[in-house]
Amino acid sequence: MVCVAVNGKPVLGVIHKPFSEYTAWAMVDGGSNVKARTSYNEKTPRIVVSRSHSGMVKQVALQTFGNQTTIIPAGGAGYKVLALLDVPDKSQEKADLYIHVTYIKKWDICAGNAILKALGGHMTTLSGEEISYTGSDGIEGGLLASIRMNHQALVRKLPDLEKTGHK
Repeated sequence: MVCVAVNGKPVLGVIHKPFSEYTAWAMVDGGSNVKARTSYNEKTPRIVVSRSHSGMVKQVALQTFGNQTTIIPAGGAGYKVLALLDVPDKSQEKADLYIHVTYIKKWDICAGNAILKALGGHMTTLSGEEISYTGSDGIEGGLLASIRMNHQALVRKLPDLEKTGHK
């Protein structure tokens, strides 16, 4: 993955999948070779989550969206962002949301954030704050990534993890 951030904002992202030889790229106000899918399910979403750093994400997802929600454990932040998009790689799983509730390094999410931003999507902390790629090397508050959905409504729907102890 490669990301260019200007003044802390991601503006160019590249995610390469070496085993399928697929590369997705997008630049804010500059085009892309990938696009959003035509539809997403906000009511009972398919949610892609970290396989190795899951924390309480499954419990949070089911509490927020109900028992019909499908949880997809996966490795790689880039892979999880690509799961939200319309990519030609047939082996790529499809998800409606990407939720992460534990600490995550900014270098691991910057490229995906840039691609989502270029396509009109969002990647924020779970409390809805934009992620700045300056200062600290990671974010404590987890993240929510979506595209073609009311992102702020999704943020409001999530429980306050600090108060509920779900981190």
